[in-house]
Amino acid sequence: MIKKTLLVLLTSFSFVISATAATVYTAGAVSTATGGSGRGVIEPVDSILLNPAIVSQMNSKFFSVNYSKDQWGITIADNGREALFPAALAFVRNESALLSTQQLALILAHNFGHFFSVGLNVSLVEYDQLITGQSKKFQQTIGQVAIAYMPTQNFGFGIVTNRAFSSETELAPPLQVQKTFGAGLNYTYLSFIRFRFDIESAPENKTNKLVYMGGIETYMNDWIIIRLGYQNNNVVQKNYVTGGLGFAGPQFGLHYGYMQNVAERSEDKHSIDLAIPF
Repeated sequence: MIKKTLLVLLTSFSFVISATAATVYTAGAVSTATGGSGRGVIEPVDSILLNPAIVSQMNSKFFSVNYSKDQWGITIADNGREALFPAALAFVRNESALLSTQQLALILAHNFGHFFSVGLNVSLVEYDQLITGQSKKFQQTIGQVAIAYMPTQNFGFGIVTNRAFSSETELAPPLQVQKTFGAGLNYTYLSFIRFRFDIESAPENKTNKLVYMGGIETYMNDWIIIRLGYQNNNVVQKNYVTGGLGFAGPQFGLHYGYMQNVAERSEDKHSIDLAIPF
């Protein structure tokens, strides 16, 4: 039971894309390499951080570590045979010059039939704001609700509501985790190439500005994966090209993702994931 609960918490790390953010948040290297997509994909490395319902579509236990220049995180997920229920636990820390955020997330999921699942993510978020050289901390509890529909191995779909509920905090609203909703799908052609496409609303669930994310994964052999992607982010008025390489071995996986702002190279982001099934 304790083990299950820990797993759930780890998986619930849906983070902040603030209207004032300088860069775009991504869950991990696989998501980074495919334009930020992953809400409709059974990808244990980081999709469960984007859609908590995905954890119930897995069939094993999983541990992963993600690292990039300003962000790192740890995730544990469990939906193996001995699991009482699908669950995950995650810890993610994001750092910037004026605001650092750390999130401890607990996720629970449940299957309705073999293909349809719902997920709940409850997270404790701590904000550390630097004002005139002094640090001021704020805390907030937020919730994420999602569904996933995976009728075949070649097709999947997911819908996510970020910050479906939250507690009050004194931190300025633009700096808090934002209310958004998103959707994602994937389609695999002939077990050779997988297409991924996601869309997310602007803060406060507004649809006047949307974030479009897409990518492809080519399976050169059973272990090596090449990834390419693109993101059109109308919220922050920026476009990104992405790419990466993955090794998915039987004992562990190692994934690299790269994201580049088309107009500003200083925002280049490199991300690395180590993933271990157990």
